[in-house]
Amino acid sequence: MSIIKIYIHNDLKRKIKTSFHALLLIISIGILYSAIPEDMNNSLTNPRGIIEGLFKSIDNIQTLTYTMAYSERFSGDEMHAYSSQIKYQKAPHKIYVKMSTGVEVIWLAGANNGDAWVHKGSFPYITLKLDPDGSLMRKGQHHSVECSGYGYFEEVLKEGYNKAGAHIRYMGELLFDGTQCYKLMIIDSAFKYIPYVVLSRETVLAIAKKLCLSEYMIMQYNGLSSYTSISEGQKIMVPNYYGKEMTLYVDEATMLPLFLKVDDDKGLFEQYTFSNIKLNANFPPDAFSIKNKDYNF
Repeated sequence: MSIIKIYIHNDLKRKIKTSFHALLLIISIGILYSAIPEDMNNSLTNPRGIIEGLFKSIDNIQTLTYTMAYSERFSGDEMHAYSSQIKYQKAPHKIYVKMSTGVEVIWLAGANNGDAWVHKGSFPYITLKLDPDGSLMRKGQHHSVECSGYGYFEEVLKEGYNKAGAHIRYMGELLFDGTQCYKLMIIDSAFKYIPYVVLSRETVLAIAKKLCLSEYMIMQYNGLSSYTSISEGQKIMVPNYYGKEMTLYVDEATMLPLFLKVDDDKGLFEQYTFSNIKLNANFPPDAFSIKNKDYNF
């Protein structure tokens, strides 16, 4: 058997050696990356990572106090702006609200026949019992007092998270009210109104809750006088999602929303800013009582 000798040029040797080292580096990086836990791979610069972190933070809330400044659009494109100081307890569900107008509200799940205690903060100085979804309490308000806290917005965001998918965009970081935040946008370019046939005993409130939509948006678009002024078999128009665009600022430290803006096909529909947030504080026994001496009931 003859022996064939192969002579390799020095330059070719160096290239082979270099390529071999590069291959080893790639393999090493692959092994290292595969060893990182899955939740670490889901970087918080990934919009889904931020959204899921936000959901987890909201789910961990037991009690909460915060100040909410908000602007909401009503008929004639008029914007109403208010602020409220809010105390919230998850379970059992309890809410105290003091509005910048002086109005105070206490609502307790399963108490007072479902009504809220309301004090106007002005003459006549009496405490009323009112339906949270009645015309008096919902006048100039997009949302019921029962929606206080982050739970309601979590449901809206989850619907967008599941529906929008690739339309959830990470827009970078920003400093908002002195706090470092992630900025997200949920964009539904196909936002439109679609027909809906009212079922037996349905109200606008029930439809909005079932479809995770804004009850006020439905009522206004259809020119309805109240949330109950519909009947079985009636055809109304409802949006296919809560809004066309949602802009969200998420606190990097707490992973809770500090700012939420919703635009529909006309532009700004509603906007909320959350501040003075205190998580899971121990409330005194009378925190949600009309007998609390610091309240005006």
